[in-house]
Amino acid sequence: MKKLLTALIFILFFASCGNRNGQIEDEAIIEPEINGGYENIVEPEPERPAPEIPRYNEYRVSLEINPEERTVHGISEITFTNRNDVPLETIVLRAYLNAFAEDTDAPVFSELEWRAFPNGRDYGFLDIQYAFVDNEPVEIETDETVITINLSAPLEPNSTVQLLLQYDALIPLIAHNTGGNENALWFGMFLPVLSVFDEEGENGWHTEPYYRAGNPFLLETANYRVDVTTPARYVVVGTGLRTEEVIGDTDTKITHFTAHQARDFAFAVSPYFQHAYTSTESSIDIHLYYYTDPLAVDDVLTSARRSIEFFEEHVGIYPLGKVTIVETEQMQDSVSFSQIVFMDSWYLTRGGRNRGLAHGLGNQWFASVVGTNRISEPWLTNGLTRFVQAGITNETPEELFVHMERDYVSISASGNLILARGLDTSSTWSHYAHTHGRKAMLMIYALHQLMGAELFWEFIAEYYQTYSFNIATTNDFIELAETFYGDSLTDFFGEWFNNGTVPPMP
Repeated sequence: MKKLLTALIFILFFASCGNRNGQIEDEAIIEPEINGGYENIVEPEPERPAPEIPRYNEYRVSLEINPEERTVHGISEITFTNRNDVPLETIVLRAYLNAFAEDTDAPVFSELEWRAFPNGRDYGFLDIQYAFVDNEPVEIETDETVITINLSAPLEPNSTVQLLLQYDALIPLIAHNTGGNENALWFGMFLPVLSVFDEEGENGWHTEPYYRAGNPFLLETANYRVDVTTPARYVVVGTGLRTEEVIGDTDTKITHFTAHQARDFAFAVSPYFQHAYTSTESSIDIHLYYYTDPLAVDDVLTSARRSIEFFEEHVGIYPLGKVTIVETEQMQDSVSFSQIVFMDSWYLTRGGRNRGLAHGLGNQWFASVVGTNRISEPWLTNGLTRFVQAGITNETPEELFVHMERDYVSISASGNLILARGLDTSSTWSHYAHTHGRKAMLMIYALHQLMGAELFWEFIAEYYQTYSFNIATTNDFIELAETFYGDSLTDFFGEWFNNGTVPPMP
């Protein structure tokens, strides 16, 4: 009975907020007046231009979080436009937290279970209770992370609909994109998000599994407005511009976020966060939120500033204004989302800090700003980020060569390192890292040597500028490289992509 009442309230509320096309009363018919034998001439109304098609989808989200229970009650209103040239009979969303439901096989390799589940297996979920399309209730089909909405009528090209979702979630105590510990909760790839529709998807929509390797996501840029309600003592940090509002004399606070042209939305919640910040010479604000004390705050911020300035100098300006680094627990050293990097406590406070920071921050350029299919073409993000990252700590060509030679030796005896394959062929995390990380980095280094440093960096800057806020492909990368090089690179890339071994170093 409670669910039915809630559904009726949602229908009435959003109907009242929708298009208010009131009825027009019939007007009396007025005969044309005659002046001097001439009728009054009524000029025809000018043709109105067709409405502009929204460039980005939009998410308006309200979340109520009970940190002690690790529960979330959420409402998402999603403005979706069919920008394809075919009508859509379904709309597909992804709820990635459901990969960690109790009746699923969590996307973690056995070699990393001790890192992902430091306190033993724990589970979470995101349960969509109601779904509406343009204020009309609809049925949904759920298959783990895939949420399919069956439309009552096809959605024509360039048409827009409003989706409304109500859901409850439980956050597991795990060291992963979304997770928590006794100090904080963090929410990466938490919100239900629209899948991508293109010619490579199954029936058009991308419904690939949540693979164990890499970051198995394909996302379009969107605009976000997110309100997060928590007890007042909790600090909430996340993607976009943040403001806070304490509700009267209550112990409740709403943290508002606004983010434009974001690849995704992530945030974290803790009553223990301490804050430090700095800025780059180009006025990029760098915020650090941490709960472990003592922490080498100055070292962290200096390393972050150096990484951002290096990427800006060699790749292009960072257009989103700020980056937030947040201490969490991760089975990797870091994981990156739009404008925010979750750093694992061990790496942040001890070893591997600089490497993890540089990689997480570099993904702001080659994952958040320039989107890629990180499922079928993971090398394109990982290899580029690793190569640019290597230049931060290897300042001379000789030092860079030694770095590359060391990685070449470490993987040259390996087989089955085929860059042309996707995440579905990665049998272990090490195999993924060797193939789409180290081998991909070595290929980019070989291209750098072939083109020459000056031409190579001109090419990378053009690649970044051309595909910012879009989704780039392997073919896009190769075609642009050939344009700058002035000749075919088919043999070069064919040797690197299709052979399981690593070609000789240049």
